[in-house]
Amino acid sequence: MHDVDRMRDEAVRLSRLITKKERQQVSETMSVSSAVKTEVRGNVLLIGLNRPEKKNALTGEMFQALAEAYERYDRDDSLRCAVLYGEGGVYCAGVDMTQLRELVESGALVYGEGDYDPFGIAGIRLSKPLITAVHGVCFAGGLELALSGEFIVAAEGTLFGQPEVLRGVFAFFGGAARWVASVGYANAQRYLLTGHHLDATEAHRIGLVQEVVPAEQLLDRALRLADEIAAAAPMGVRYSLAVSRRAAAAGLRAAFEITPQLRIAIVSTDDAAEGVRSFEEHRVGVYPGH
Repeated sequence: MHDVDRMRDEAVRLSRLITKKERQQVSETMSVSSAVKTEVRGNVLLIGLNRPEKKNALTGEMFQALAEAYERYDRDDSLRCAVLYGEGGVYCAGVDMTQLRELVESGALVYGEGDYDPFGIAGIRLSKPLITAVHGVCFAGGLELALSGEFIVAAEGTLFGQPEVLRGVFAFFGGAARWVASVGYANAQRYLLTGHHLDATEAHRIGLVQEVVPAEQLLDRALRLADEIAAAAPMGVRYSLAVSRRAAAAGLRAAFEITPQLRIAIVSTDDAAEGVRSFEEHRVGVYPGH
């Protein structure tokens, strides 16, 4: 094994060393809902869509539970990465169409400045990474929810689709925009305007999905990636997200404009100091997150 691989594995091991007391404190803060499950594993939060009898079709209750889980994840310094997944045979078939009009017209999906929007369109967006692990079916609102995270890991054989135009609407939970950002204008229109499905292989080829793995390895692989992110310096991860998201939303020039001030800020953090010490001492960094 190469030294880099050995150090990475050691960093992942260290990231899992959370005391029993700390684990209990974290677990007690997690939202519990019949439709959304949460589980703490070391420094990683698992968030599970849990309506398998309805193919995890999203409801108002689930939106609220997701917003609560995201807020608590973002506010808990011991949690450094999250994985979103679906219980049962599929990840998510989309929003429950029987509730859609009422949810929109009632204002239930309007998020203010102090709210966490699970789709990351309005209100507060997560300042920490979210990986989405999908299997079986990843359609409509479920796909938009996945695209609001950092990247997608898919099980072999997963079907993807944004079929809203076949149901009289459009991908208004961010999908119409995020498809373009993820796969380019023409690739996006190929699927947004037809509502056609695509499989995991094609989704990976065009950049919608970042990794495809055997179905039985899906959650383990997503957790492994989450552990590696959790083992990195939290301040470095947050600043990387801030700059890259700015670039995605507003372009390179806008991202370059905020980089100098963040560069000055980060070199004075305890994480940066630990990075130097661990380099000089030829060991894995153990980062406090500030």
